[in-house]
Amino acid sequence: MRRILIIIFLLFTCFAFVCCESKKERYLRHEAEQQRRDERFEKINKENRQRQIIDMRTTRAGRYEIFQHQQFAKNTFLLDTMDGRIWIIVEDKETKELLWQEINVENRDIPNIEELFKNEK
Repeated sequence: MRRILIIIFLLFTCFAFVCCESKKERYLRHEAEQQRRDERFEKINKENRQRQIIDMRTTRAGRYEIFQHQQFAKNTFLLDTMDGRIWIIVEDKETKELLWQEINVENRDIPNIEELFKNEK
């Protein structure tokens, strides 16, 4: 009877050890899968943020955009989104009319954003 109890005890101990190891392995496997999911999620979010930034820069309702300073109405600019030319609104001294005067822009020969990303589409 003593031998049977010792054998049962040994079998129970082995079984408990195997079960505990498998739980530990399952936990580690679950942690590794969770980490992979988190990394994929972060990568997808980063790609989506980059795509949103590109879309914000490249999708336009029209060729020209007007920008105005919040406090100073005289700092109103007109931007040609196709070739990068910029005008500022000025008042004609003789007629007192508002006119667009072109501003000299340095490094305007840099390609616009559509040209930079046309190969990625």
